[in-house]
Amino acid sequence: MDATANNGGGQLSRMRDRFPELGSGVLPVEPYISPAYFELEKRHIFKRVWQHVGRESEIPNPGDFFVVDLPASDASLIVVRGHDGVIRALHNVCSHRLNKVVYESRGSVRRLNCKFHGWSYDLTGRLVGVPDEKYFSGLDREQCGMTPASADLWQGFIFVNVDPHPAMSLNDFLRPVYADLEGYPFEKMTNCYRWRTVVNCNWKLALDAFQETYHVRYVHGRSIADALRSDEEGSMLPIDCLCGDVHRRLSMAGNPKTVYGNPKAATTVDKSTAQAGTQRVGKIASAALRAGRGATKLSFNPADLPPGINWRKDPDWVFDINVFFPDFYVSTRPNYYQAYNFRPIAHNRTLFDARVYYPEMKNAGGRFYQEYMKCVLRDVLLEDLGTLEQIQAGCETGPKTHMILHDYEVMVRHNAHVVERLIREGEARAQVGLS
Repeated sequence: MDATANNGGGQLSRMRDRFPELGSGVLPVEPYISPAYFELEKRHIFKRVWQHVGRESEIPNPGDFFVVDLPASDASLIVVRGHDGVIRALHNVCSHRLNKVVYESRGSVRRLNCKFHGWSYDLTGRLVGVPDEKYFSGLDREQCGMTPASADLWQGFIFVNVDPHPAMSLNDFLRPVYADLEGYPFEKMTNCYRWRTVVNCNWKLALDAFQETYHVRYVHGRSIADALRSDEEGSMLPIDCLCGDVHRRLSMAGNPKTVYGNPKAATTVDKSTAQAGTQRVGKIASAALRAGRGATKLSFNPADLPPGINWRKDPDWVFDINVFFPDFYVSTRPNYYQAYNFRPIAHNRTLFDARVYYPEMKNAGGRFYQEYMKCVLRDVLLEDLGTLEQIQAGCETGPKTHMILHDYEVMVRHNAHVVERLIREGEARAQVGLS
């Protein structure tokens, strides 16, 4: 099945034509290089929307916490599980002289204690201890707790919103596009590997490199290009694309004769896995796939996966790209998933935080397969990251003022469209005195 859609008249149209509201012209470079534009993104997007920060399994017990810095929201948050089991987000600022309450990146505590003057807070942020309290005239503890942000869960992922009273609930924000992904076994993928680095490029440029396939046969020509299905001209077109109000999804077809392109690897032993790894791959890749067959402790029946997985039911489906606006990317497969954040630091700096989650393996062969896949992903990420600073430099030199887009780079166009629309709407609210 190709990446087209039936328009009702029997003719197939290009993917771009399904979303006429996105336009078909060139994209301006200015939003990728302008400090002023980044300030508008901060004000109208990152200080208003829900942002992914981690998994609830990272803080399983009362008192467990981690700190997440959100520069584009001008915030540092403590994400902590309370004694009541509820996960909360608190601004990491003491009410006394505004010192950071927590210096560590993660840990476990009974209380949150400021190291400057010893003020202490319970796990809900309520002020419970003030040394020399009698010398504070008129101090009202109930009014001097830590400032809360909003926190909520979706399928085990923790999302925060720096607005304590967000205009939209997390469910209302996500479910119009991702309700049919609920039930995917995220919680069963317990082996996590993580890479973090700061890239000197705009966050949109970084994200854009991961939400189109036009680059694969060039950037990844020596690694995974053969893992995706190609047409007779070598084009790697997606199966389908869905663009919501702010979120977007892309479904991809693979080459099952490769390790990276075989969604059944290490979860089933059948004819497809028996044949996989016999063509166009190296000896190590073939050995990894053979070693990993049936090695997972979990059994994944495709019939048990939610309808949002491979929603077009393509027989060569390999993975779906899910972009949770603004900066969270999840690639879902039947045997593992990838989760990346493209965290803005400045108009030309991005924290890339990549995690990959696998099921637990039951033997050494399975671990070998998993280590191989981890190394392949590491190399693929290095290939992707290797282009980003060069693109940013090209944008900033100034000879080009616009970018030209491929008809199937729809998700790049959608992201630019959404960002511009939210800024325009935010500026309109500001004009009439609304926040």
